[in-house]
This record gives sequence, structure tokens and C-alpha cells, in this order.
Amino acid sequence: MVRHVLKISDLSKEEVLAILAKSIDCKAHPDKYRTALQHKTLLMLFQKPSLRTRVSFETAMTQCSGHGIYYNIETSPLGVKETFGDTGKVLSRMVDIVMARVNKRTDVRQLAEASTIPVINALDDWAHPCQMLADMMAIMEKKGDLQKVKMAYCGDVHNNVTYDLMRSAAVVGFEIRVAGPSGAGFEIDHDVIEECDALCKKSGGKVVVCKTAEEAVAGVDVIYADSWMSYGIPKDQAEQRVKTFTPFQVTSALMKLAKPDAIFMNCLPAMRGLEMTAEVIDGPQSIVFDEAENRLHTCKALMLFLLGCGGFSAPAGVPQMKTGKRILVALGGNALIKPGEKGTYEEQLNNCYVTCNQLVKLVKQGYELVVTHGNGPQVGAIKLQNQIAADKVPEMNLNVCGAESQGFLGYLMQQCLQNVLHREGLDKSVASVVTQVRVELDDPAFQHPTKPIGRFFTKEEGVKLQAQGKHVVEDSGRGYRVVVPSPMPKEIVEGRCIRTLVDSGAIVVSTGGGGIPVIRQPNGELTGVEAVIDKDLGGAVLADLIQADMFMILTDVECAYADFRGPNKRAITHMTVAEANLLLEKGEFAKGSMGPKVQAAVKFAATSKKEAVITALDKVLDALDGHTGTHVTFQ
Repeated sequence: MVRHVLKISDLSKEEVLAILAKSIDCKAHPDKYRTALQHKTLLMLFQKPSLRTRVSFETAMTQCSGHGIYYNIETSPLGVKETFGDTGKVLSRMVDIVMARVNKRTDVRQLAEASTIPVINALDDWAHPCQMLADMMAIMEKKGDLQKVKMAYCGDVHNNVTYDLMRSAAVVGFEIRVAGPSGAGFEIDHDVIEECDALCKKSGGKVVVCKTAEEAVAGVDVIYADSWMSYGIPKDQAEQRVKTFTPFQVTSALMKLAKPDAIFMNCLPAMRGLEMTAEVIDGPQSIVFDEAENRLHTCKALMLFLLGCGGFSAPAGVPQMKTGKRILVALGGNALIKPGEKGTYEEQLNNCYVTCNQLVKLVKQGYELVVTHGNGPQVGAIKLQNQIAADKVPEMNLNVCGAESQGFLGYLMQQCLQNVLHREGLDKSVASVVTQVRVELDDPAFQHPTKPIGRFFTKEEGVKLQAQGKHVVEDSGRGYRVVVPSPMPKEIVEGRCIRTLVDSGAIVVSTGGGGIPVIRQPNGELTGVEAVIDKDLGGAVLADLIQADMFMILTDVECAYADFRGPNKRAITHMTVAEANLLLEKGEFAKGSMGPKVQAAVKFAATSKKEAVITALDKVLDALDGHTGTHVTFQ
């Protein structure tokens, strides 16, 4: 779902902290993000002029290889001949993101409601979220933990900056005291107070309205002032407003009531001698120019957040933006070799790019991604190559062929994922792990081979293979395939290494083909065995190991079906573990294809009490939204 930021409280506390962490990283390491917004276009709509806003956004796009377009609303038909809503619909088809600096909150809200791309409110009469991020970044740089900060705002409390400062405290969880004149035209909007009260209950923040500036600044860490003559206020009101606001002017005497190391802030432009004295804004406690510079870095980070670019992960030790969802995706071996294809490298490379484009959509949604894959066609082809060349070079065992396929497919997936991530401006590491999985030698599967490998054969070819001692079965009406033992996976040998990589934020490709089957000898040593592990069952073990929040099994059908080849074929959109087990007992799912997928989904859902989904590759996002796929839950 597209995200808009129209006020600072449109972001959660975790998201604010993650954007601030990214802002700090953008400031410290700008070269890391020099291509992060490549091929992205920002349209900047200005109804109110602003030097800092235009320069910060336009420079942010330029430094990240994007493009910014400036548009002056005041000299256009926007809002006169054309509505903001119609404009939003048109812009959504042309650019990637919109920034709007307008007079009225209703205008930017109408723009956002009609847009299918992110909209950033760069200022209206109700909020100023971009300024808030720059302010909080400056405070973090000077004071550290935001939640321990006490801030005072003195001056006009009936304006956008005050309202969003109050919301900032309420979202993040720090204390703010606001002091300004009372009476008609100067009161804080009641809706803002109600919103802040509700947010403070969640965050532990504190918003206090004070009667005097002295009461507000006593013992605080930060004192903040803003213009007494905001845009749009008639000049003939200036003299009276100065008289009204003078008791709330920030002076050196007022600064002394705060903590000795208190800092002074003003979002600029500033009028010396009005909201604060020259001695204050030009003095050693003022950080107004650090605050202004941070508009650039926070603009970058906010756009990276909204566009899912720049590898949105915070540095170690800083709260990270996460959806809280770690997803394991299990791909079929046929995802890389389509029906009718020969299985050339070029074919598999092209198919891998198609697959990775779908997978990166999950990364852009904020998911932590782990991938496992089948290897049936590939390991079968490697085995066949071994057999054909047996008179020239020694034939390798099936487990060795499985290891070779893991290396090949891991390389292919790793490279394609890295390239797609790079194209999308996502800074994520990718690692593939050659993975051994322990099985038990007394597993009944060794006496009853069921796992199809290799390509499909005609019936006549299948008969010839049987004559050679191969186990051959008909595979779900698609042809005949060689089958081999498929023991149950018990343990991922490289489990700790995989978990460390995943926890570090890397995208990991692991347990390919279900893992290389090994047994542990009485002396503790490992030995490979002639078998293939079902990739979905191996995936269920991997999902448990990495503590996945969702297990998604991708196949060539949109969902699982009961009586798939029969007259009563019906799609199954949801089933509990108990319902799925009942259908498995009835033999509703083919043993060599959908059966193991349902088994794996059941195992994961039963163990983790979380959801497993079976769907097609091109239906990933639809399935996540619950619009398609087979969803298996504990209850």
C-alpha cells in the first residue's frame, strides 16, 4: 500500500527513528547513496515559496542520481481549472513521488487521496513533517536519546510547526512544553490536543501547555522559536502581533532558566529582535544552521523510505525500520526451467531474473527475505551428464550432483538478486550457502523412492528407464520422471551460520533442493547419502530455524486444489492444520508434487502457529494481501 506523509504522526515511532538513523548515515556516508534514487523523478509543487525546501529536495534527488522538477502552483491552473485530485491521478502516471508545499491541508490531502504514488507534505497550515525530521535529527546529534529530551516552544502556538512539534513528542515519546498567547486566533486546535493525548498514552511522551515562557523553559534541554509572522498573515497585523508575542520572546535571560547546556532552535527564516534576540540566535547555544542543513539529509532518508530504496536498514545499535515480517520463500526447480525449454544457461538466467523481480517486490515491502529453491530438473540434468560421460570421467553420486546444483543455482540466484536490487537502488547483501541437511538412514523413504528428479519423459522412454533399473512414475499427468528416495529432513547442519547471516540483514539463499542429504555416523562425522530431500519439507525446517513469520511456497498453480485431476476439482483458499491433515489422509494431494507442499505448510503452521501460503510466483503480492493462494493456519 502506498504511503503518504502529511504530518509527522503518519509515521510510527519505529519508522521515525529508522528514518533519522538513515538520515545520519546519509550525512556521514553520502557516497553510499549516490545511485539510490536513480531513474526516480520527484515533482515539487510550490504554492508557498521556500529556499530550504526546494534546495534540500532538489539537491537530495541530484546527489542520489534522481531528478527533481520544480512547479509553481501560483502561476498555474492547479486548484483553479484543475483539482488537486485530478492532478494527483495524472502525476501518478508520470513521476515516482510528489512533494507539495501548499496553503491548506485540504489541498494536500486531496492530492494524496487521489495519488497512487507517495505524497510528502512539505508544509501546509496544519503540519510540517519534513522540518520535524530535521529538528529531531539535530537534537539527536547534540543530545543523543530523543526520549530523554525535554523541549520548550515559545511563541505562536496556533501554527503548523507547533502542532507537528507536539505530535513529534507524542509519537517518539519525549516531553514538550508549549507557551504562547491565549485568546481567539491564538489557541491550540482541540483536535491536535486530542491526537497528542492519544499518542502519548502509547509512547509515554508528554505534551504540556504552559501559560508563561518562564514556566515552559525551566530546566529544559531545548528551546524552540518560530516566526511570529507566518506566510499568509496580513502585514497590517504585524504591530499588534509583536505586542502580543513579546512576552514569549526568547532572550538570553530566558535561556538561563533552561539547563546550562541547552540548545536553541529555529526552523528559519528568523527575524532577529522578534521571536528571539540576535544574541540568542547568533550565540554559542544556537544550532539553527545545523538544523537547516539536516533538511537535506532527512529529505533523502524520507524519500528512500517512501520509495523503498537505499537498502532501508539502520546501522547496528540503532532501531531499524522493519515490518516485523521475516518471510521464507520456497521456489520450485521449474521456476528456472519452463515447460518446453531445454534448460540452457541463458534460459535459466532469464527465468531467474523474472523470479528475482518478483522477490524484490517483497524486499521493497519491507520484508526480510530468505530463499530456498528446488533443483529437480537441474540435478537430473547433472546426473544425466554424469551418466553420458561415465566412460570419460567418474560418475558422481546423487548427493554430489545435488551439491553441484546448489552451487550453480545459488550463484544464479545470488547474482540476479544483486543486480535487481542494484537497479532498484536497494543496498542489501545477498549470500548463498551450500547447505547440508541431516537425515536418518532408517527412513522408510530409502525403501520406497517417491521424489521426481530430472526432466519429463514419454511413456516409452519411461519403460526403457525402468528396464535399466530406474524407479519411474507418472507425474501428475505431465509425463514420466525418475524418482529417488526422499527422506525427511531432521537438521540443517549449517544452521548457525545461516541464522547469523539472516540476523545481519542479508538476503540468504539456502537449503537448495531441500539440502544435501547427509547422515551422522556414530563417531559424529557426516557422510553424504544417495537421495534427494523435498525442498518444501527442507524449507519448513529452515523456516523454523530462522523463525520466519511466514512461509511462502511458490509453484506453477495459483493455489492448491482438492481432487485436482478429478471431476470435483475445487480451489482451496484456506485450511487449518487439522483440515489439511484430513485432506492429506484422503489422498487429495499428489505425493510427488502438491502433497509435500501441503505437508510442509502444515508442519510450519503447526510448529510456529504462523501462516504458510501456497501460490504462484506472479501472485506473490496478491497472496500476501489475501486475495489468492492457499493459506494454511494453525486454527
